[in-house]
Amino acid sequence: MKDKNTLFLIPVGLSDTSIDWYLPHNVLKTIHSINQFIVENAKTARHFLKFIKHPNPIQTIEIYELDKHNLTGQLNEIKTLLNANQSVGLMSEAGLPCIADPGTHIVKLAHEIDMRVKPLTGPSSILLALMASGFNGQNFKFVGYIPAKGLEKKQILLQMENESAHTTQLFIEAPYRNDQLLGDLCEILNPSTMLMLAINLTAEDEKIISKPISWWKQNRMEIGKVPCLFGMGK
Repeated sequence: MKDKNTLFLIPVGLSDTSIDWYLPHNVLKTIHSINQFIVENAKTARHFLKFIKHPNPIQTIEIYELDKHNLTGQLNEIKTLLNANQSVGLMSEAGLPCIADPGTHIVKLAHEIDMRVKPLTGPSSILLALMASGFNGQNFKFVGYIPAKGLEKKQILLQMENESAHTTQLFIEAPYRNDQLLGDLCEILNPSTMLMLAINLTAEDEKIISKPISWWKQNRMEIGKVPCLFGMGK
């Protein structure tokens, strides 16, 4: 019986730190064996493949870029690609595919055509931050982006604060609004509410700080325009 084609879910680094920190040898070896990739952004995908020293010349590697404005319109092409190749890699911009990231429709399609789906071990900013937060790791929620508008933002943050008593709340903001969000959190939340910032995870200048709002008010810091994951808990 012919082996099933396999869709590999490929982890991508969160920073330019050494791959030894986040890609096990056998995972790296597997990625090196793949020559067809479905990606969110072709330019950054090529950068990653060069960074991990993919043995094949980049120009010989097939890179299929997803169109976020027409994902359903690409399904027939993707189905053909999956059926035609024994190994295909699905690559995120950073972290793990399909975790707070596009790609779930590709995995769903792979299951529909009875293709093997193989997730590979790698970094997830959500899980790394949760591990280091000191918050409830048994019951947690990734909220995603916080609304930018004032009243809606306040209502959402207060609702999250209430839920954080029993469910850890993890959320993000566009990097250029990190500092504005931190200011809003200090203004809106109760002084006893715990707030975690996980800044530039896995990078050399990584910072993970988990303190009550009262502490953040007295120790205001500038996050800057860098990746930051926020957490709220008790």
